[in-house]
Amino acid sequence: MVIALLQLFGGLLVLIKAADWMVDGAVGVARRLGVPRLVVGVPIVAYGTSLPEFVVSLLSARRGVVDFAIGNIVGSNICNIGLVLGSAALIHPIAVRGGTLFRRDLPVLTAVTAFSVWAFSDGVVERWEALLLVSVAVVYTIVSLRTPEDASTADDAEQDPGAPWPKSAALLLIGLLGMVVGANLMVEGGTVVAQSFGVSERIIGLTVVAVGTSLPEFAASVAGAAKGHAGLAVGNVVGSCLFNLAFVLGAAGAIAPLPVHFDSMLIDLSVMGALTLAMWVMLATGQRMTRIEGIFLLMVYVAFIGWLVTQAMATMTLHPAAAAAAS
Repeated sequence: MVIALLQLFGGLLVLIKAADWMVDGAVGVARRLGVPRLVVGVPIVAYGTSLPEFVVSLLSARRGVVDFAIGNIVGSNICNIGLVLGSAALIHPIAVRGGTLFRRDLPVLTAVTAFSVWAFSDGVVERWEALLLVSVAVVYTIVSLRTPEDASTADDAEQDPGAPWPKSAALLLIGLLGMVVGANLMVEGGTVVAQSFGVSERIIGLTVVAVGTSLPEFAASVAGAAKGHAGLAVGNVVGSCLFNLAFVLGAAGAIAPLPVHFDSMLIDLSVMGALTLAMWVMLATGQRMTRIEGIFLLMVYVAFIGWLVTQAMATMTLHPAAAAAAS
């Protein structure tokens, strides 16, 4: 049991640090290749914070630990809106501009969320449904890059080239390898912990793993809010949630159809959908999110985690071997 816990939390630390290295390396390589700043920023940096969710869910799906993968995806979105965005709004009220956020980003996220719930409803995410989600992610990214108000400027040619080429390439490769190693450790450790305590892999994915893999988003959003840039948290959260459902879930389901237990996920999916709609309504009301609304999001998240903990304790059956190890 001790080894499994070390694998779970040690793998999480390795995964987060490796993802950070991978993003730094990718940005450095892209700049050395003369890639425009916008192209570096949108797909690499914005999606980079969701790399932990991507690697963990993909490896979990390949190993057949589907509940772990789905729990991580759904739990990460709930954590992003409830904990990350709620904390950012609590630190500093979030003011947003209209534009693409309300015309494109939030409508696409809501549509993808609704489609994902529908895909879960028949008990399996089919390959065609997964490929459709991936297609949405690709099209959304391309459209984002081509949006006039987001267009790159002439100073792209003057951008800082970043770290030397060998260092950037090394960071990229080490980061990729580290993410695979960290994700493997997390999946192995989380599976053993779940089996030992009789806690479902879904709950482990929704709680420990989801919070852990959402730490990059949390760190970026809270740091931005503390510096008076709380509005950055909205783009970070919306982009991450969309990436999780469209690309992470899509990529996992494209490998093989994903069997899901829809009945046991009904409350999880309902909370995810409700928080997505609540975020849209809060931001649309005066184009700002107040501290009170941030507290509300945090309270919903705490209540959800409390319900999961209660559910886990009610079903926990510690095996004799685990009891001996724990003692």
